[in-house]
Amino acid sequence: MSEVELQDKIIAHALDLQRLSANDEAQAVAILQQLEAELKALLNSQTLSDLGKREVNALIAQADDAIAARYAGVAGVVDTHGVMLVVADNTVKAMQGIASGQVAGVTAETLASLSKEVLIEGAPSKAWWGKQSEDTAFKFAAAVRQGIVNGLSQESIVARVAGRNGFMEVARSNARALVHSSVMTAANSARMAVYAKNAEHADGVRWLSTLDSHTCLRCGVLDGAAWDFAGKPILGSKIAFMGLPPLHWNCRCVVTPIPKSLDSILGTTGIDALAESLSRRASKDGPVAGNTTFAAFLSRQSPQFIAETLGTKRAELFIAGKLTLQDLVNGSGRPLTLKELAARN
Repeated sequence: MSEVELQDKIIAHALDLQRLSANDEAQAVAILQQLEAELKALLNSQTLSDLGKREVNALIAQADDAIAARYAGVAGVVDTHGVMLVVADNTVKAMQGIASGQVAGVTAETLASLSKEVLIEGAPSKAWWGKQSEDTAFKFAAAVRQGIVNGLSQESIVARVAGRNGFMEVARSNARALVHSSVMTAANSARMAVYAKNAEHADGVRWLSTLDSHTCLRCGVLDGAAWDFAGKPILGSKIAFMGLPPLHWNCRCVVTPIPKSLDSILGTTGIDALAESLSRRASKDGPVAGNTTFAAFLSRQSPQFIAETLGTKRAELFIAGKLTLQDLVNGSGRPLTLKELAARN
């Protein structure tokens, strides 16, 4: 199996994870929409301008309880351990094609331990959900107190909470980003655990970025970069290892294993250099690995696969060259549940 073929297998599953993320994001948004309705009903249950300090504090306390309860539900939407189990199993199967021997799996106990240590920008997802809950409670209290002090109408105060530009809209956006990052962080951690355990079958890992207008500079520069399992740049890469993706909120990057070199397998020199030169493509930042983008991957797939990934209409547009990569990777096809994702292995 070539490196590109192996990348295709990893990317195919990464696209399924985008659909899983879309499903989980929808669940999180639904819970926060229920919270928004509760907060709106709470505000409209009495005339705000008539409330004294004690009544305002009691109202805010009720809102705090509702916010904490709903965010507790949102925090349980993503089953990070379940995601890691499915991704690890899929990764083992993908690597079978490059191994001369058996590819070792990672135990459920190890993955359970890893899932507790998964960090998103330096903090566990539980801490991020707690921060979002506290932020929502703070904004509610501020909207009520400031609105009453400034003599705003009942409708204006409610709009600050539940209107088109109310803070609950921002809360839903933040929740979607955290769900996505939680899924992708768990997935890449599981992949790396499998890669590292099977280092005898691979020389290291390669970073793959989705190269479209929405890709940040950091991820764009990293596309195609390669490192050994100690984090040392290899295959001409000069960029230091920055850690596993996601590097930031809504990051869509993945890392894939680099099959063991022909030189190391055959005890020769020069074969890998030739193969590498034939599989490179030019970029404004110098040569990077060829055929490693999501668009290149999808263009090699069958119309049926594209339709299942994007949906029938979007697939027609993609095949006709009228669909952007943003549409490809934002979960715009039919969402997947974790159970469905596991069944696709």
